Amino acid sequence: MASTFAATPSIGVTFTDRNTIPDFAVGTPMLGNQNDTWVYVKATEAVAIGVCGVDSSFNVTDAGTGYTSPVAFLINEYGWVYKTTSPL
Repeated sequence: MASTFAATPSIGVTFTDRNTIPDFAVGTPMLGNQNDTWVYVKATEAVAIGVCGVDSSFNVTDAGTGYTSPVAFLINEYGWVYKTTSPL
């Protein structure tokens, strides 16, 4: 995927950042510059780069589909994943 950034003005949004302290509320949606939809999530397990799943509480897991993680997560990290199907 080419470089993607937030299309709406938002301070502190970097889609590849991973943190142990949340920067946003989980479930926060964001539109990317490539007409892609991103959502802020928490990892309940280690998650590899690539296809992942997100539950109704916005917990991301390595199992499941519908989302893609551009950067790996460690357990209990927060970060962004993008929706591989629209809408969010």
